[in-house]
Formats: sequence, C-alpha cells, structure tokens
Amino acid sequence: MDSTADTPKPRSGITGYVALLGRPNTGKSTLVNTVLNRHLAAVSDKPQTTRKYLLAIYTDAEAQILFLDAPGVHVNKIAIDEAMDNSVSRVLEDADLLVCMVDPSREPGEEDALTAQRARANGKPAIIAINKVDVATPEQIATSLGFYRQYLPDAPCVQLVAMDPERVKDLMAMIKSMLPQSIFLYDADELTDVYERDVAAELIREVLLQELKQEVPHCIAVTVDTWKEKDRKLLVGATMHIERENHKGIIIGQGGKMIKHLRHHAAAKIAEFCGTRVDLSLFVKVVPDWRRRKQFLKEIRLME
Repeated sequence: MDSTADTPKPRSGITGYVALLGRPNTGKSTLVNTVLNRHLAAVSDKPQTTRKYLLAIYTDAEAQILFLDAPGVHVNKIAIDEAMDNSVSRVLEDADLLVCMVDPSREPGEEDALTAQRARANGKPAIIAINKVDVATPEQIATSLGFYRQYLPDAPCVQLVAMDPERVKDLMAMIKSMLPQSIFLYDADELTDVYERDVAAELIREVLLQELKQEVPHCIAVTVDTWKEKDRKLLVGATMHIERENHKGIIIGQGGKMIKHLRHHAAAKIAEFCGTRVDLSLFVKVVPDWRRRKQFLKEIRLME
C-alpha cells in the first residue's frame, strides 16, 4: 500500500479528511504507518505516545485520503491532557469521516465511552474499526462491537490488523466508499504537512518510550533545536526536557551508556525516515512540572 512508489499524479478523485479516534494504544498510529508504508507516526505500547494531531496523506490512482491521527481519548487532568484534548477536538472539527479504532483485547471502559460519545456528538459519518483481531477472541470482538453499537448503531464495522497491509484493505475500501469526489489538496508524493524536524522529535521520543523505565518517558518532551545538512550528512541537535533532576541519571546511564544507546537508535530512525546519514546530539534539560505549565506547552507547540 505504498502511496509514493510509481504513483500517478491525479488532480481529483475520492478525497476527504478521516479522523482516527480511539482510546490510547488502539493502533491509530500503527495504521497510519502501515497505510503510508513509512514510519511517520511514533508508536509504542505506552499511553500518550501521540501528543498532538498528525496529518498523514495517502494518495493512489483514485483517491487522496487525509488521515488525522489524534492523541488517544482519555480523562482530562492536567495541562498536557487539555492540550491533547484540544488536538482531538480540532481533528473532529476538520474531519469528513470518523474511524473509531477499537482494541477488543481490553475490556471496554471509560475511555471507550468517551470515544464513542464524542463520535456520536460529532454527528459525522463513522466507521467502527475493530483492530487486533489476530489476538482477540470472538467473544471479545463481539463485546467491544456491542459496546460501540450503543452509541453508533448505524455505523458500519470492519475488522483489521493495523500492522498488516493486507488486513487493512477492507478498511481502506470502506473509507473510499464513504468519501466524496473532490479536488486533491496535495501533490501525490507528499506524506504530511509536518516539518521533517518535527517528525524527528517524535521519533526520538518513540525511542525514549521504548527504551526507558515506565515512569520516565511521560515526563519527557523533545524539541529539535538544530537541523543542518553538511557533507552529505544531517546534523541534528535535540533537547530532552525532563521534570525531575533524578531522571537525569536514568537517561544518561552509567558512564553515559544509556544516552549513547538512545542516540544510536534515534539516529537510525531519523536516517531511515530522511534517507540520509544522521549525526544526532542529545541534551538533557530540567523543566520542573512542564506538563502542568501551559506557557511551556505553547513554547514547544504542544498547545495552541
């Protein structure tokens, strides 16, 4: 499902904005990466991996589908939760079609209810997409579908495995059947409207989520401060903003071993995305309680 290889450049066809809605870790970002056949969105098994919405542009010979990958729907507690909730609201406002991503391997709960309620209140056409059907039982699938049917009784349902290109084809066909004909908004070779350096910041944070202890990654924000091409190499400097002084030691590690490990893996991800060699420098800065500070969230563009 590569949207870039040998793709003709049509001017119009099936097109529209599709909001991916769901509680954390339902596979929204995984679906984006599978559809684009590129690692664009940060993915991990930890909640709040996605902190702000991402536009992902899929184009083929007949359609241009503009996916809006939103943060997971969850209970709003502190400033960063408010920022993520605002991202969800913006995605719902812009969307022509909603795709409610559901993880049936987990019992439906408060976050599923919030997701379904927001989809119903939005009033736009919706699809119930039951993900992870390769690991869920038929009983779990039926339970999750029944839960969402309480709120979206007329929404069509499709089952999929978001990481498998073959098993997202039915969802893509359903999306195309529910979108109108219109003029394409982007060139066929465009994947997103996000700057490469912003994607790089998310890829660095993905590595932090994958490699660090449970409590540390959620206390880290990443900003890319320098981005320069030199001698056929990309020179990137990034800062990891942390809330607590004692997290420094965990990130740096004994003799700098951990930060070297993080830098190596993050540079590899950025190099794969950008298609060039990358020299990455990582710095650590303590910003106490940054997740509760709206001004800081605005400065690093997590809040408008």
